[in-house]
Amino acid sequence: MDDIHISHDGAGKANIEYGHTSEKNMRFILHDSLGFEPGTAENWKIVEKFLRKRSAASSQLPERVHAIWLCIESPRSGSRLQETSDDKLLQLAEELNIPAIAVFTKYDMLVNEHYQEALKSKVPESEIDRISEENAEISFNSRIKDFRSSTPVPCVKVSIDDDYPEAERLKTLRELVDITRQRLLGVEGDLYVLWATAQQVSAHQKIQRSISEGCKKYWMDLGRSTVFQGHNLIDCVQRIHNDILVVWNFTDPLKLLSGDIFLAKMVQLVEPLLSEYETPNGPDDRLSQYSDLMSLATAVGTSFAQILGAAGIGIVAFKYLYGKYQRIPLTARYLGAYIVDLTLVLHQLFINTLAMEPPRPLSEELISGAVATHKDMDAKMVHNRIHAMTSGNLPLHFETKIADLIREFLKIDTE
Repeated sequence: MDDIHISHDGAGKANIEYGHTSEKNMRFILHDSLGFEPGTAENWKIVEKFLRKRSAASSQLPERVHAIWLCIESPRSGSRLQETSDDKLLQLAEELNIPAIAVFTKYDMLVNEHYQEALKSKVPESEIDRISEENAEISFNSRIKDFRSSTPVPCVKVSIDDDYPEAERLKTLRELVDITRQRLLGVEGDLYVLWATAQQVSAHQKIQRSISEGCKKYWMDLGRSTVFQGHNLIDCVQRIHNDILVVWNFTDPLKLLSGDIFLAKMVQLVEPLLSEYETPNGPDDRLSQYSDLMSLATAVGTSFAQILGAAGIGIVAFKYLYGKYQRIPLTARYLGAYIVDLTLVLHQLFINTLAMEPPRPLSEELISGAVATHKDMDAKMVHNRIHAMTSGNLPLHFETKIADLIREFLKIDTE
């Protein structure tokens, strides 16, 4: 958000009515207010009016202020911590039921203060970074002790300075993401849905949001449900595919993830689970020649079918995918494996892009790499586990089995 003016010595320039967005994440909208330095009573009136107008009592969910980040510079030697206007803002947030978080900025400067002290104390060079971080943490907790005791608002320290170690920067941002999420969840469930879709730091939130929404919709009773009755199976796959993609909010200017090539890669990844399918004309009616498969793809008439044919998907799988949805264990097996495979691939892609400089645009190479990593490391185990679940009678609440399998592979505790 390069258009936000940051002031280091006094009140900056801001128009709270203007919603700042970024090409890196269009779903996240930030309203920046002027500071509350002494002599700026008019600024407070503007902020109060805006918040009352955008509160739950006055606005629909998309137009509301969903959370308040009260930004306070991390306290260092000789700096002041809290203004009376900060107390007023937190009281107003409580009155309007708007979740608030105290965000202590420029934490790197506090760490640097202790780094300089460690240098003067002749701390061994190999220990300076660790000791500086530890002493800064102790100092920070000590200096905000009174603030914490005066308000139930959670406190988070952050740094976005490029000179601060990347691992530490990301750690502070993940904490801010997690705390904000907890505050939203405590007010209204729908706010968590919006937040998890918009934020781009915590992969686990993406997973939990994907599972939560999926279990409410098309994951329910896979292989038993009638919701897809009358549709070709490939249409069911595409619907599930698109619903999961929305949650992850990748920077994808070329729309690669929503394109046919990625869908074809995922469909082909799960193809081995269709080896037991017998076509209506019997198990021997299996064309093997590329030209026969392409003829079938052409007859189906969609560009995606032709992409699948060109990718070399087997004729048995092709016929099954373009046949009608069937309420049988094989359908649950294929769709369940597709959900797990896609979620794990997107998680791998998210982790791979997190280390990149924003805006982290996706590329064919990144996507292919994530698919290949999953195929080499986890796909066979996933498929074996799901095959075992769907041999014989389908288990009740199969969607919860799928969700648990995702959490197991990603080592996420059940919430």
